[in-house]
Amino acid sequence: MITFNVVKEPCGWAIRLGERMTTSFWSREVAISEANALAEAIRRHGECTEVVVEGVQPGATTMRPSGSSSSRLAAVHRATVEASVR
Repeated sequence: MITFNVVKEPCGWAIRLGERMTTSFWSREVAISEANALAEAIRRHGECTEVVVEGVQPGATTMRPSGSSSSRLAAVHRATVEASVR
């Protein structure tokens, strides 16, 4: 199982995939949204994934943020990550 951990850090929030990957975000909501998007993309390839949010009870639903500003910020971040991978 691939686990994305959304954790509080001194400069905001981060998504961690073990020790191999850390991506920082200014807000918890955007970090959760991006972790869910990453998990969903990997699920489409047949892998089991989960998103664990620091401070949230296991089994609780983590909602993606609504609203245009959060969506735009997440889209900009995804574009930046995709560009850096190429």
